[in-house]
Amino acid sequence: MCSGNKHNLFEYTSGRFLFNEQLRRTERRVPFDTDALLKAVCTAVSRSANDLTSFTKIAEGGYNRVLQATFKDGYAVIARIPFRATVPKHYAVASEAATLDLLRSSGIPAPKVVTYSTDRTNPVGTEYLLLEKLDGVPLGDRWFTMNNKSRVKIMKQIVDLERKFMAIHFPASGSLYYRRDLEQSQYVIPLGGQSETSGLNDIVIGPTAQFEWWYNDRAWLEIDHGPWIDFRTTFEAPAKREIDFCDRFGKPRLHIERYLRELHGFKERLPATHVKILSDYLKLSPFLDLPSSHRFSRPTLRHPDFSPNNILVNSSNDITGIIDWQHAVILPLCLCAGIPDHFQNWGDPLSERLAKPEVKLPSDFDNLSEEEQAEVQETMRKRLVHFYYAAVTMNLVPDHFDALRNENSMLRAKLFKRAGAPWEGDSVSLEYAIMQAYTKWPVSIEDVKLTSSADCPVQFSEEQILDIVERHDLEQERMEELSEMREVIGIDALGWVPDNEQLQRAKNIVQTIKTGLLDHSNAEMERVAVLDHFPFDDHDEDP
Repeated sequence: MCSGNKHNLFEYTSGRFLFNEQLRRTERRVPFDTDALLKAVCTAVSRSANDLTSFTKIAEGGYNRVLQATFKDGYAVIARIPFRATVPKHYAVASEAATLDLLRSSGIPAPKVVTYSTDRTNPVGTEYLLLEKLDGVPLGDRWFTMNNKSRVKIMKQIVDLERKFMAIHFPASGSLYYRRDLEQSQYVIPLGGQSETSGLNDIVIGPTAQFEWWYNDRAWLEIDHGPWIDFRTTFEAPAKREIDFCDRFGKPRLHIERYLRELHGFKERLPATHVKILSDYLKLSPFLDLPSSHRFSRPTLRHPDFSPNNILVNSSNDITGIIDWQHAVILPLCLCAGIPDHFQNWGDPLSERLAKPEVKLPSDFDNLSEEEQAEVQETMRKRLVHFYYAAVTMNLVPDHFDALRNENSMLRAKLFKRAGAPWEGDSVSLEYAIMQAYTKWPVSIEDVKLTSSADCPVQFSEEQILDIVERHDLEQERMEELSEMREVIGIDALGWVPDNEQLQRAKNIVQTIKTGLLDHSNAEMERVAVLDHFPFDDHDEDP
């Protein structure tokens, strides 16, 4: 029944990794009982196993292995199995199932849940989520080759779909579940507003299913995982989590980004330093609070990774499905507002002004080199997508547009995101955002009366501001250099390449880069950086 080697269903076979490959493969290895999984598929859809024609692996993403069981009439079921390193498995599977059901009831083309199991002691031997396969192909397959007219059509559909699911009313922040999938003693908030006949009246808002909340020993913390009923409680929760993590499990460590360690003199970063900065964040919280009645504090659902690969389209470029809602969370609008990462072009002067971009190629386009032509077309694509997302959002989802264009709203989002980033040696990013709040104080938002006319509760001297800005800017410069090197090598942050040929090419380029850096190293610190902390060598990930 299995097409190909059954062993390949358990192992990662969708690429290679330039460094720490054995660790990446171990994280993604998930053995399971294939016969038991196929039995679960057939039972769930009331079909005979004799009607199965194939069972194959079709994709492997960042968190899951995706398999497909196909029947004689072409009907297909998708099985999503979380990798070994994926957390929190129980919450991730249960929450995605409830989220998908709610979305479908709201007219969103999300996959239909066939069945699921959050118990790894089941006959299959792992957690799983079974879905009916949607028609269409990933937008990512054609995103970079389609014409501008088609891209505009896609952007209008994307924002219209966002309009629908961002309009769903929620009484609190957190993730969605069926009540039966949570412990009876757990605090939950009923969703409400669902009819008895819909089968959705059992859906509640419970603890967050976001990866960051359960990563690297955080599952052992006895903290408030949600749901959260107001803006301030939600805003403070990730900082309190990281303080507890640093106090209980934190230890001096080198910066997670090896390419930044030279800037810190290869010295270990202290968890106590980060706790102090998180405490400063909490001091700001009462002054940044928003009342529940404010439109920017409305609990809002957004897709956790709204990228072309998670959007399915047909041959006419009509969107047929939005997939991969794992780790989805409901948050106050201004804490989750923004143009999705894959469609934003912040930093480009034209995009910053939301000016309508030029769609005609320059008159000398044919005289440019192939590389220059590609660069021109990519710049146009980025500007066009950014502009149309914002323009359509302004018309269809005006509250979201206002939130993402309001500097003080987005500063709250930046603070929230940086306070919630798992501490792995980086404290500069959060400290810089807090300093920005100080310089922009009182960081007020329309129709919100300040709780006090007091000065900012966190103070910085002029010398401290200059020091923070310098350290932040140096790190940003280094990260841009690192990004450029990854692009030249042809890898992502994990060192992934699609095949053996690309792996060998990447290794050759890396050796050239390393040799060049050593040849131009004039100081001992520079040599140490290349020999002992080179970002593309195998390395300890918890230094």
